[in-house]
Amino acid sequence: MTIIAACVITLKKAPTYRLAKDGTMPVWSAFGVSGNDAIQITAFRELAEQINFGMLGEGDAISVTGTLSLSTWEDKGGVERSGLKLIASKAEPVTPPAPKRRASSPRRSNASAPPTPPTAAHDDFDDYGRFQA
Repeated sequence: MTIIAACVITLKKAPTYRLAKDGTMPVWSAFGVSGNDAIQITAFRELAEQINFGMLGEGDAISVTGTLSLSTWEDKGGVERSGLKLIASKAEPVTPPAPKRRASSPRRSNASAPPTPPTAAHDDFDDYGRFQA
């Protein structure tokens, strides 16, 4: 079974970039969390080159879409561990929105304009006076 997932992951370590053992395929990998789940992220080839621009580090967020799987391994102490692994098919950094600037506009006065009386076509509306302040 294949699970396709899309999530925003906060990096818990700086990502690594290297060439595969044969020296021809770029590999980008990182470790982060999405909600309460720890996830190992890996990207290959062109995507690895695109997202390895040296600007991502610990604490940065990245939006990732890819194939999710459960990975098991044995740690140095011989204990079997498991975790989520996401092979990225699309990834891009999440940047915080730029602060909004206030447009320079003339200040409005606090005095409100007087209410406009109804036109002759609406003279049959007899509750007008009740709504005036």
